[in-house]
Parts: sequence; structure tokens; C-alpha cells
Amino acid sequence: MRQLELSLIRTRSALRRAWSRLATTDPEMVAPARLVLQVDDGDLPGSTGAGKRLSMNEWQQAITQVVEQFGPLPVTVWATHTSDHPDVPMLVRFAHRLGCETCLVTDGGGIDEAKAHELLDCGIGAVRLLVGGVSETIQRQTVGNAAVEATSGLAALLKARQERGERLDVEIAIPWVDGVTIEINAVIGWARQAGADGFRIVAPYKAKELPADPELLDGIIDDNDTFCRNTTTSIEELHTMVAHQDQGPGIAREHSRRRGRCPVGGQRVVIGAHRSIYSCPFHPPIGALTDEFASAWALAGDHLSAISGCNRACVHTELAPEPILG
Repeated sequence: MRQLELSLIRTRSALRRAWSRLATTDPEMVAPARLVLQVDDGDLPGSTGAGKRLSMNEWQQAITQVVEQFGPLPVTVWATHTSDHPDVPMLVRFAHRLGCETCLVTDGGGIDEAKAHELLDCGIGAVRLLVGGVSETIQRQTVGNAAVEATSGLAALLKARQERGERLDVEIAIPWVDGVTIEINAVIGWARQAGADGFRIVAPYKAKELPADPELLDGIIDDNDTFCRNTTTSIEELHTMVAHQDQGPGIAREHSRRRGRCPVGGQRVVIGAHRSIYSCPFHPPIGALTDEFASAWALAGDHLSAISGCNRACVHTELAPEPILG
């Protein structure tokens, strides 16, 4: 029964993604395909909000209201640099109980064996672990935390999965940023040997200081078959970002092969820990979550219109947050 429910959720999400490319910018006509809960503050410009941090009761009310409005959505708990925050397992558990598939985006910090077992107990379905290097220097440069946090986090997740016999997809996300090429083959080899389910090279927020090494990038894709989860389109767009490093988010639409409006408005709705609601972090947010989610979403027209008329093309910005350095 559970597998049938998950299959229906995935089908519904695919239909929403397809519809998002054609739908109007009327909030009543747009049904996001994914809910992102932004536990981290400050990963994206303009996305944090200025309100008091959401209490767990308010988080749960918001998730419930989103599910009531749109049905069970895949939920990403975005806690890249704060995976040990006490809200994380509680959010995973609550979303799971409402029939939502759950994914955690993390740099591995704070995930030991106890935390890995707790996440499995809560119903986590997938983890995307950001890794840019196997050495302290490169991991800190590309992701922003210690390499041992990433390696021990992966080991803890895989050990817990094996001990519990649970289904858990563990993917290594490699940000294509300055410095990553030095150890990228070592990262992929380590991930494969350790038992990760695959890796994905992800684009950074903005087209600046990107490695200009197309042969290496193509070689990595060609050499790793299905262990690499990138689509051909995502690699083509990454090449384009490298070739046109204009400091802006994603790439200019004139350089993109995509036609039609940006689909982000129909693919994702983000609720930030400090009440900001948005789909795209590069435009003014929809507003603040003060009471009912439906009331806030009803005001999304200007935000969705800004996305529709945007001259940039971006891909999955929540997967490659900027490192916290210092």
C-alpha cells in the first residue's frame, strides 16, 4: 500500500512539473510540485525573512496547510549547514506522517550513527550530501565544513541503512565551484567505494568563478554511467554557465535551450525558518507566513509573474548553497 501511495505522489509531482511549464501565473492555477522547508538561514539572497523563527507547532501547521491545499508533496528539509538542529528530525517525521516523501539536504555535519538511526525512525527517504573534496582544505573551500563531517556522515547513514534494512537513497551532490576539480575524481571514487547510490554535479547559484574544464566535466559523466545522475540537459546548461560567467544567477535565457517561462514557480514553494515564503530566491518573496498558508499563497501573483518574465534560467538552486566560510 505504501509503495502505491508513493507511486501516486510521484505521478502527481510529474504532472505538476509538466503543468508548471504551461500554467498561468494565477496562484489558483499553480500547484507546486515540491515543498522546501528552509531550516538554514541565509543560504540564498533575500530568502530569510525578518520575522520571529517558526516554532515547531507553526512549522507543523504550515506543512498541514500546504498538504491540505495541494495534496501530499515531496518535502525537502533544507538544513545544509545545520543538520543537527532539533527541528530537522521532527519536520521529517511530521511530513512523513502526512504521506510526503522526504529528502534531507546536508553537508554531513551533526550526522552520527544515533542521528542516522533517528532520521530513519522518522521516515527519511533520501539524503543529498554535499561534498566537494576529500581533504579539509577543498571541502571547506567548496562546501564550507570539515571533510570528516561529510565522510563520517555518509558512513553513519549507510551503516544505519544496512543495520535497519530500510530503503534510503543516499546521493552525493558535488557543487561545480572554484576548487572542486582538484579532488572531484577522488570524491566520486570514495562515494562509489563507500556505497553511495550515485552522485550529481550541481550548479552553483551564480555564474561566477566556475571551473573552465569542459573535458574533465564530460569525462566524469562518460566514465561513470548510471552512478552519475546528471541529465544531458543539466550538463549542457552547466557548460553554458561556465562559458558565460556574467555574475548572474543561472544563465541568461538567450543562451538557454529552454523555451517558455521559468518553471520554478510551479516546481517549488519554500517556507523559511523566519517565515519568508517564495519560489525563487532571486525575486522579492511572496510575503511572510503569519497565519494561514493559503492567505499568503493567494498573494503570490507578483512573485510568479516576476519568475515568468525573468530573463535568467536556473536549475535546482537549493542543492548547491554557498559555503559558510570563516
